[in-house]
Amino acid sequence: MKVHFDISHPAHLNFFRPAIVRLQGDGHRVLLSVLDRGPLVSITRRELPGVRLFISGRHRGGVLSVILEANIIKFFRLLGFFLRERPDVTLSCGGFVAGAAARLFSRPDYQFDDDPERKNNVRLEKLTATLLFFPPVTLPDKKIRIYNGVKEWAYLSPRSFTPDISALAEYEVRPGEYLFVRAVSVGTLNYLYQDTNAVIGGMIRAAGAQRVLLSLEKKADRALFPEHWTILKEPVKDIHSLIYYSRCLISSGDSMAREACVLGVPSYYCGGRRMAVNDFLKSTGLFHEVSPDELSERIGEEAGNDESREQLRAKMEEEWDDLTVLITGLATGNGVQVCDRLNK
Repeated sequence: MKVHFDISHPAHLNFFRPAIVRLQGDGHRVLLSVLDRGPLVSITRRELPGVRLFISGRHRGGVLSVILEANIIKFFRLLGFFLRERPDVTLSCGGFVAGAAARLFSRPDYQFDDDPERKNNVRLEKLTATLLFFPPVTLPDKKIRIYNGVKEWAYLSPRSFTPDISALAEYEVRPGEYLFVRAVSVGTLNYLYQDTNAVIGGMIRAAGAQRVLLSLEKKADRALFPEHWTILKEPVKDIHSLIYYSRCLISSGDSMAREACVLGVPSYYCGGRRMAVNDFLKSTGLFHEVSPDELSERIGEEAGNDESREQLRAKMEEEWDDLTVLITGLATGNGVQVCDRLNK
């Protein structure tokens, strides 16, 4: 099988990576179309050496770039890609552009999403996808199937990820003795409304004098944060181990906040974007949705040690679906039984 994955965000790369590795090991040919967005292309080359890459479009931040370069130009470039490569199947996250190209070439297209709030996107996904997969944040229908869990579980479950304490040595920190802070850029459609000053001020007050590892999407904002905070060096090696061993995570972006939660780490999301998938994760007791002003009061609700975190993760593993099995099944044409099992 010639399997095409369309990647437009680092979280999408992480989501599909275990399945890509498994498919390659089983002898399938994997093709990647990747959006030129920040360090995404270099990260993809580092994480998946030897996989053929096609640069599908660009995302330079701002509404015009999103509409023109990351969607319209991307669509026409993908048409050329499909004409040359003729993939047997396409998989993507929120990838209605790739889905539209696949549809024109009569190829099956499977899309994953976790954001039913973006109703126009969901309409386009349902129009272009063979099937569309959601966590339990919406209802199934003719096109939508529901899996139990969240997409971050595909690459952070105990089957896929084992924390490595040696990752801490580069930053001279010890488990549980530092905060992990993630600050996203407001140059995206999802966070154009975010008050950067309010978010950064809340983070600084909440951290106080504690040791902080800072994951900063927009490096030009470095001067807005305290000098004693340690900024992570790009490309960041084993960022998920750094999150796992932190006392807790504070994030203005939703993706990394969910990653911390499924790692068993107390997560404080202060980005202000309301999402049903975040509400689903609140049942774990680890995901806290707070305003920047509330951060100082709420920090301290964190749960225990490595042993308790692994107990929480074991519970998730028992209850949630194995998404790598689902993805590889869809990719190889053996996903019918997996799909039939969902929603019964």
